[in-house]
Amino acid sequence: MILTVFDISVLISKWVIYLSVAAVIGGTLMQYLIKGQPNLGISVTKYTGLGAVLGLIAVSINYFAQIGAFAENGLMGMFDAQMHAFLWPTQVGQTVLWRLIGFGLMLVASGLLLHKNRYIKKFSAVLAIISSLLIAVTFTFIGHSTELGLIAQGLILIHVLIIGSWIGAFYPLWKLCSTDDNIVIKNVMDTFGRLGIVIVILVLLSGMGMVWMLFDSPTELFSSDFGIAVTIKLCLVAIILLIAAWHKLVLVPKLTIAPPSFAKQKLQKSIGLEALIAVLILATTAVLSSVLGPMSLG
Repeated sequence: MILTVFDISVLISKWVIYLSVAAVIGGTLMQYLIKGQPNLGISVTKYTGLGAVLGLIAVSINYFAQIGAFAENGLMGMFDAQMHAFLWPTQVGQTVLWRLIGFGLMLVASGLLLHKNRYIKKFSAVLAIISSLLIAVTFTFIGHSTELGLIAQGLILIHVLIIGSWIGAFYPLWKLCSTDDNIVIKNVMDTFGRLGIVIVILVLLSGMGMVWMLFDSPTELFSSDFGIAVTIKLCLVAIILLIAAWHKLVLVPKLTIAPPSFAKQKLQKSIGLEALIAVLILATTAVLSSVLGPMSLG
Protein backbone atom coordinates (compact mmCIF):
# COMPACT_ATOMS: atom_id res chain seq x y z
CA MET A 1 0.00 0.00 0.00
CA ILE A 2 1.39 3.39 -1.06
CA LEU A 3 0.48 6.19 1.33
CA THR A 4 -0.15 9.68 -0.01
CA VAL A 5 0.75 12.87 1.82
CA PHE A 6 -2.84 13.10 2.98
CA ASP A 7 -2.81 9.50 4.25
CA ILE A 8 0.35 10.22 6.26
CA SER A 9 -1.18 13.45 7.59
CA VAL A 10 -4.31 11.58 8.69
CA LEU A 11 -2.18 8.92 10.37
CA ILE A 12 0.10 11.33 12.26
CA SER A 13 -2.72 13.69 13.25
CA LYS A 14 -4.76 10.74 14.55
CA TRP A 15 -1.78 9.65 16.66
CA VAL A 16 -1.53 13.17 18.10
CA ILE A 17 -5.29 13.12 18.78
CA TYR A 18 -4.83 9.92 20.81
CA LEU A 19 -1.94 11.49 22.74
CA SER A 20 -4.06 14.58 23.39
CA VAL A 21 -7.02 12.51 24.57
CA ALA A 22 -4.75 10.67 26.99
CA ALA A 23 -3.30 13.95 28.28
CA VAL A 24 -6.67 15.57 29.02
CA ILE A 25 -8.28 12.46 30.55
CA GLY A 26 -5.22 11.33 32.50
CA GLY A 27 -4.42 14.89 33.57
CA THR A 28 -7.96 15.36 34.86
CA LEU A 29 -7.68 12.18 36.92
CA MET A 30 -4.29 13.13 38.36
CA GLN A 31 -5.61 16.49 39.57
CA TYR A 32 -7.58 14.51 42.16
CA LEU A 33 -4.65 12.28 43.14
CA ILE A 34 -2.15 15.11 43.77
CA LYS A 35 -4.25 17.39 45.95
CA GLY A 36 -2.03 19.26 48.39
CA GLN A 37 0.77 19.59 45.84
CA PRO A 38 0.17 23.08 44.34
CA ASN A 39 3.36 23.21 42.24
CA LEU A 40 2.71 19.82 40.73
CA GLY A 41 -0.94 20.79 40.23
CA ILE A 42 0.15 23.75 38.09
CA SER A 43 2.37 21.48 35.99
CA VAL A 44 -0.48 19.02 35.45
CA THR A 45 -2.84 21.88 34.54
CA LYS A 46 -0.39 23.10 31.91
CA TYR A 47 -0.06 19.52 30.69
CA THR A 48 -3.83 19.17 30.15
CA GLY A 49 -3.93 22.63 28.57
CA LEU A 50 -1.19 21.64 26.13
CA GLY A 51 -3.06 18.43 25.39
CA ALA A 52 -6.19 20.46 24.60
CA VAL A 53 -4.29 22.80 22.25
CA LEU A 54 -2.63 19.90 20.42
CA GLY A 55 -6.00 18.18 20.23
CA LEU A 56 -7.62 21.20 18.58
CA ILE A 57 -4.80 21.43 16.04
CA ALA A 58 -4.67 17.69 15.32
CA VAL A 59 -8.45 17.35 14.90
CA SER A 60 -8.43 20.25 12.41
CA ILE A 61 -5.49 18.85 10.43
CA ASN A 62 -7.07 15.39 10.40
CA TYR A 63 -10.33 16.74 8.99
CA PHE A 64 -8.73 18.86 6.25
CA ALA A 65 -6.40 15.96 5.32
CA GLN A 66 -9.45 13.71 4.89
CA ILE A 67 -11.07 16.36 2.69
CA GLY A 68 -7.92 16.58 0.59
CA ALA A 69 -7.73 12.79 0.24
CA PHE A 70 -11.35 12.60 -0.94
CA ALA A 71 -11.06 15.58 -3.31
CA GLU A 72 -7.92 14.20 -5.04
CA ASN A 73 -6.97 17.66 -6.21
CA GLY A 74 -3.64 18.30 -4.49
CA LEU A 75 -3.30 20.68 -1.55
CA MET A 76 -6.10 22.90 -2.84
CA GLY A 77 -8.40 19.91 -2.50
CA MET A 78 -8.46 20.51 1.26
CA PHE A 79 -10.56 23.61 0.62
CA ASP A 80 -12.95 22.00 -1.82
CA ALA A 81 -16.32 23.53 -0.87
CA GLN A 82 -18.30 20.71 -2.45
CA MET A 83 -16.40 18.08 -0.50
CA HIS A 84 -16.83 20.03 2.75
CA ALA A 85 -20.56 20.28 2.12
CA PHE A 86 -20.67 16.54 1.55
CA LEU A 87 -18.53 15.43 4.52
CA TRP A 88 -19.50 17.90 7.26
CA PRO A 89 -23.11 16.63 7.77
CA THR A 90 -21.84 13.03 8.08
CA GLN A 91 -20.59 11.26 11.21
CA VAL A 92 -17.07 12.42 10.33
CA GLY A 93 -18.08 16.08 10.47
CA GLN A 94 -20.09 15.63 13.67
CA THR A 95 -17.14 13.87 15.31
CA VAL A 96 -14.86 16.75 14.37
CA LEU A 97 -17.34 19.29 15.74
CA TRP A 98 -17.78 17.59 19.11
CA ARG A 99 -14.07 16.92 19.50
CA LEU A 100 -13.34 20.59 18.87
CA ILE A 101 -15.96 21.51 21.48
CA GLY A 102 -14.52 18.96 23.93
CA PHE A 103 -10.92 20.10 23.56
CA GLY A 104 -12.07 23.73 23.63
CA LEU A 105 -13.89 23.17 26.93
CA MET A 106 -10.80 21.47 28.36
CA LEU A 107 -8.66 24.45 27.36
CA VAL A 108 -11.07 26.76 29.18
CA ALA A 109 -11.13 24.41 32.19
CA SER A 110 -7.32 24.37 32.32
CA GLY A 111 -7.21 28.16 32.33
CA LEU A 112 -9.85 28.46 35.07
CA LEU A 113 -8.12 25.81 37.18
CA LEU A 114 -5.22 28.22 37.70
CA HIS A 115 -7.60 30.74 39.28
CA LYS A 116 -7.31 31.23 43.06
CA ASN A 117 -11.06 31.39 43.69
CA ARG A 118 -12.12 27.96 45.00
CA TYR A 119 -15.59 28.14 43.42
CA ILE A 120 -14.08 28.82 40.02
CA LYS A 121 -11.63 25.95 40.58
CA LYS A 122 -14.53 23.62 41.43
CA PHE A 123 -16.40 24.74 38.31
CA SER A 124 -13.29 24.13 36.20
CA ALA A 125 -12.94 20.62 37.64
CA VAL A 126 -16.55 19.81 36.65
CA LEU A 127 -15.94 21.32 33.21
CA ALA A 128 -12.82 19.17 32.79
CA ILE A 129 -14.78 16.01 33.61
CA ILE A 130 -17.55 16.95 31.16
CA SER A 131 -15.06 17.67 28.38
CA SER A 132 -13.20 14.39 29.02
CA LEU A 133 -16.46 12.43 28.77
CA LEU A 134 -17.50 14.35 25.66
CA ILE A 135 -14.20 13.64 23.89
CA ALA A 136 -14.36 9.97 24.84
CA VAL A 137 -17.94 9.64 23.55
CA THR A 138 -16.89 10.88 20.09
CA PHE A 139 -15.00 7.62 19.57
CA THR A 140 -18.38 5.86 19.39
CA PHE A 141 -19.59 8.11 16.55
CA ILE A 142 -17.47 6.61 13.80
CA GLY A 143 -15.66 3.42 12.92
CA HIS A 144 -16.55 -0.22 12.96
CA SER A 145 -18.22 -0.05 16.40
CA THR A 146 -21.18 1.86 14.92
CA GLU A 147 -22.02 -1.22 12.88
CA LEU A 148 -21.62 -3.61 15.82
CA GLY A 149 -24.21 -1.93 18.05
CA LEU A 150 -24.48 -0.43 21.52
CA ILE A 151 -22.39 -3.08 23.29
CA ALA A 152 -19.43 -2.41 21.03
CA GLN A 153 -19.86 1.35 21.46
CA GLY A 154 -20.00 0.91 25.23
CA LEU A 155 -16.78 -1.12 25.15
CA ILE A 156 -15.09 1.57 23.05
CA LEU A 157 -16.20 4.30 25.47
CA ILE A 158 -14.91 2.38 28.51
CA HIS A 159 -11.69 1.50 26.70
CA VAL A 160 -10.97 5.12 25.74
CA LEU A 161 -11.68 6.44 29.26
CA ILE A 162 -9.60 3.76 30.96
CA ILE A 163 -6.66 3.83 28.54
CA GLY A 164 -6.70 7.64 28.62
CA SER A 165 -6.69 7.68 32.43
CA TRP A 166 -3.84 5.19 32.54
CA ILE A 167 -1.53 6.43 29.79
CA GLY A 168 -2.28 10.10 30.42
CA ALA A 169 -1.20 9.74 34.06
CA PHE A 170 2.38 8.75 33.20
CA TYR A 171 3.73 12.28 32.75
CA PRO A 172 2.23 13.59 36.04
CA LEU A 173 3.58 10.50 37.85
CA TRP A 174 6.98 11.00 36.23
CA LYS A 175 6.89 14.65 37.30
CA LEU A 176 5.84 13.60 40.81
CA CYS A 177 9.14 11.74 41.21
CA SER A 178 10.94 15.11 41.05
CA THR A 179 9.42 16.20 44.37
CA ASP A 180 11.47 15.92 47.56
CA ASP A 181 8.95 14.08 49.73
CA ASN A 182 9.20 10.31 49.20
CA ILE A 183 6.19 9.74 51.45
CA VAL A 184 4.00 11.86 49.16
CA ILE A 185 5.32 10.00 46.13
CA LYS A 186 4.62 6.64 47.78
CA ASN A 187 1.10 7.66 48.84
CA VAL A 188 0.14 8.85 45.34
CA MET A 189 1.74 5.80 43.71
CA ASP A 190 -0.07 3.51 46.15
CA THR A 191 -3.39 5.20 45.36
CA PHE A 192 -2.73 4.99 41.65
CA GLY A 193 -1.68 1.36 42.09
CA ARG A 194 -4.99 0.48 43.75
CA LEU A 195 -6.82 2.31 41.01
CA GLY A 196 -4.60 0.51 38.53
CA ILE A 197 -6.05 -2.84 39.52
CA VAL A 198 -9.49 -1.64 38.39
CA ILE A 199 -7.96 -0.09 35.28
CA VAL A 200 -6.20 -3.33 34.32
CA ILE A 201 -9.37 -5.39 34.77
CA LEU A 202 -11.42 -2.98 32.64
CA VAL A 203 -8.70 -2.72 29.98
CA LEU A 204 -8.53 -6.50 29.68
CA LEU A 205 -12.31 -6.97 29.63
CA SER A 206 -13.00 -4.17 27.13
CA GLY A 207 -10.02 -5.18 24.99
CA MET A 208 -11.01 -8.84 24.86
CA GLY A 209 -14.59 -7.85 24.11
CA MET A 210 -13.53 -5.74 21.14
CA VAL A 211 -11.18 -8.43 19.82
CA TRP A 212 -13.98 -10.98 20.10
CA MET A 213 -16.31 -8.71 18.09
CA LEU A 214 -13.77 -7.77 15.43
CA PHE A 215 -12.45 -11.26 14.63
CA ASP A 216 -14.37 -14.32 13.48
CA SER A 217 -11.56 -16.65 14.53
CA PRO A 218 -8.48 -16.40 16.83
CA THR A 219 -6.29 -17.48 13.91
CA GLU A 220 -7.00 -14.11 12.26
CA LEU A 221 -4.72 -12.54 14.87
CA PHE A 222 -1.78 -14.14 13.06
CA SER A 223 -3.05 -14.52 9.49
CA SER A 224 -3.90 -10.92 8.55
CA ASP A 225 -2.08 -7.58 8.68
CA PHE A 226 -4.76 -6.16 10.96
CA GLY A 227 -4.58 -9.20 13.26
CA ILE A 228 -0.77 -9.03 13.46
CA ALA A 229 -0.93 -5.33 14.34
CA VAL A 230 -3.49 -6.08 17.06
CA THR A 231 -1.20 -8.84 18.38
CA ILE A 232 1.72 -6.39 18.52
CA LYS A 233 -0.46 -3.95 20.42
CA LEU A 234 -1.51 -6.68 22.87
CA CYS A 235 2.15 -7.60 23.43
CA LEU A 236 3.01 -3.97 24.20
CA VAL A 237 0.10 -3.80 26.63
CA ALA A 238 1.39 -6.97 28.32
CA ILE A 239 4.84 -5.40 28.71
CA ILE A 240 3.38 -2.24 30.21
CA LEU A 241 1.32 -4.34 32.64
CA LEU A 242 4.48 -6.12 33.78
CA ILE A 243 6.20 -2.78 34.37
CA ALA A 244 3.19 -1.57 36.36
CA ALA A 245 3.37 -4.71 38.51
CA TRP A 246 7.12 -4.09 39.01
CA HIS A 247 6.29 -0.58 40.25
CA LYS A 248 3.63 -1.75 42.68
CA LEU A 249 5.45 -4.75 44.12
CA VAL A 250 9.09 -3.67 44.06
CA LEU A 251 9.92 -0.03 43.28
CA VAL A 252 7.23 1.83 45.26
CA PRO A 253 7.85 -0.09 48.52
CA LYS A 254 11.56 0.77 48.20
CA LEU A 255 10.77 4.49 48.41
CA THR A 256 10.79 4.25 52.21
CA ILE A 257 13.58 1.67 52.43
CA ALA A 258 16.26 2.39 49.84
CA PRO A 259 18.27 5.66 49.70
CA PRO A 260 15.70 8.37 48.72
CA SER A 261 17.42 9.75 45.62
CA PHE A 262 18.27 6.31 44.23
CA ALA A 263 14.73 4.96 44.75
CA LYS A 264 13.10 8.00 43.12
CA GLN A 265 15.51 7.97 40.19
CA LYS A 266 14.86 4.30 39.50
CA LEU A 267 11.09 4.76 39.69
CA GLN A 268 11.19 7.84 37.45
CA LYS A 269 13.21 6.01 34.79
CA SER A 270 10.81 3.08 34.91
CA ILE A 271 7.79 5.39 34.49
CA GLY A 272 9.58 7.03 31.56
CA LEU A 273 10.00 3.62 29.91
CA GLU A 274 6.33 2.88 30.57
CA ALA A 275 5.36 6.18 28.91
CA LEU A 276 7.52 5.39 25.86
CA ILE A 277 5.81 2.03 25.39
CA ALA A 278 2.43 3.76 25.81
CA VAL A 279 3.33 6.15 22.98
CA LEU A 280 4.09 3.11 20.79
CA ILE A 281 0.75 1.57 21.75
CA LEU A 282 -1.07 4.72 20.61
CA ALA A 283 0.99 4.80 17.40
CA THR A 284 -0.04 1.18 16.72
CA THR A 285 -3.66 2.11 17.39
CA ALA A 286 -3.40 4.98 14.90
CA VAL A 287 -2.08 2.59 12.24
CA LEU A 288 -4.85 0.10 13.04
CA SER A 289 -7.63 2.65 12.66
CA SER A 290 -6.17 4.60 9.74
CA VAL A 291 -4.32 2.20 7.47
CA LEU A 292 -5.16 -1.44 8.19
CA GLY A 293 -8.78 -1.09 9.32
CA PRO A 294 -11.41 -1.71 10.43
CA MET A 295 -11.64 1.83 11.82
CA SER A 296 -12.91 0.67 15.18
CA LEU A 297 -11.19 3.26 17.33
CA GLY A 298 -12.10 6.44 15.44
